Amino acid sequence: MKSYRNFFYLFFLFLFCSTIGFAQKTKNKAPSKYEFQGPFCDGLAKVRLNKKWGFIDSTGGVVVSPKYNEVGNFSDGLARVRKGQKWGLIDTSGKEIIRPMFDWIYDFENGKAKVKSDGAEGYIDRYGNLVK
Repeated sequence: MKSYRNFFYLFFLFLFCSTIGFAQKTKNKAPSKYEFQGPFCDGLAKVRLNKKWGFIDSTGGVVVSPKYNEVGNFSDGLARVRKGQKWGLIDTSGKEIIRPMFDWIYDFENGKAKVKSDGAEGYIDRYGNLVK
């Protein structure tokens, strides 16, 4: 009876240790040249280099070179980006869907996002069109 209990303890210890090892092996880490790396969202992670932000894929390949003052994480294929004091949107290929022109862009909800510019507020769709 005691040998069965020891066997189960060893088995669960082995299982626990192998799970930890697997988790460590699958973590995506930025190459050491980056000052910071965010989490992977929609397959891309934001990175900072020389105080500018861009995005890399899970292999470390640069998708959007670090050229923005600030970026948000990707969500539903879009990320907020700031150049100077203005915000815009890019897609996962790095294409600017909306050039930086807004004072602020809020999160998308039900296919639209609230935007602010020069004291005025409105809503845009995923393509940058003004909507109600």
